[in-house]
Amino acid sequence: MTAQRSGLAFAACILGLLSMAPLAAPGAEVFPARPVRLIVPYPPGGPNDILARMVGQKLSDAWGQQVVIDNRAGAGGNLAVGIAAHAQPDGYTLILPAMAYAVNPSIYSRVPYAFNEFTPVTIVAKGPLVLVVHPSLGVNSVQELVRLAKAKPGGLNYASGGNGSSLHLAAELLKVAAGVNVVHVPYKGTNDLVPDLLAGRVPLAFVSPLTARDFVNTGKLKAIGVTSLGRSSGWAGVPSISEAGVKGYEMEAWYAILVPAKTPGGAVATLNRGIAQGLKARDVQERLAGLGMEAVGNAPEAAARYIDGEAKKWAKVARTANIRAD
Repeated sequence: MTAQRSGLAFAACILGLLSMAPLAAPGAEVFPARPVRLIVPYPPGGPNDILARMVGQKLSDAWGQQVVIDNRAGAGGNLAVGIAAHAQPDGYTLILPAMAYAVNPSIYSRVPYAFNEFTPVTIVAKGPLVLVVHPSLGVNSVQELVRLAKAKPGGLNYASGGNGSSLHLAAELLKVAAGVNVVHVPYKGTNDLVPDLLAGRVPLAFVSPLTARDFVNTGKLKAIGVTSLGRSSGWAGVPSISEAGVKGYEMEAWYAILVPAKTPGGAVATLNRGIAQGLKARDVQERLAGLGMEAVGNAPEAAARYIDGEAKKWAKVARTANIRAD
């Protein structure tokens, strides 16, 4: 082959390879080409905020673009979700809500969003709650608690962080699943219920693993069940409520990342890949374990199915228990 023919063959090969590559349209930017806003529906310092900052940092490191955390607390998370629902659907506005996103339409008379106004990107993380009792109650297992509650219908109180909170929903699900009647005592938040729980004035509650750990380790409270379907890695010695006899009981607090509907599929895919990769980092995994959670990072389609299932599940519980947040 002559040098001229060899050069022509090489050029043809390069052109062929280029024709197979996905090329951006002339003038189109490659996502992300500028800073991304990640809205958090709660104040700084809570689990949503912690997760948002972890995810945001990993995306910033991977993309070389800043991820700006925008805390917009108010109305049980509804304020921020309403803002995100009406943001430009270009991939540059994300929101990281908790499971309240799926619950609130069933417990508020009005919410400023509809599920079809969002495209789920992924479930970031999820984790169980822990069912704890005061030692003075004299029960050591879920079975014993159920027997006591059935023997004293309406005679036991449980604390929660407020109407419609995950702590409230977990207890109402137990009431339905176990057929017991325990009385709800709502507080303004977990920090407010803890003193009465530790004093035994309200003898049981569902709380986060982070809240429960020190009190259980020091014997101030007893952990008798976790709300995941199977045992939790951080609470291997504590049976799940389902394992303990309330078959099929399952409730996990979860956190998702959503974008406005009609966000381009390419941007959704880029976000999903970046978040899933960041969740694999050892420091993220260790931080989540310390919070009593585990990383998920599933596909958008799987996240959408999960959220849809959760919305239907908690709508049924809300109707049965007549839960209203306003």
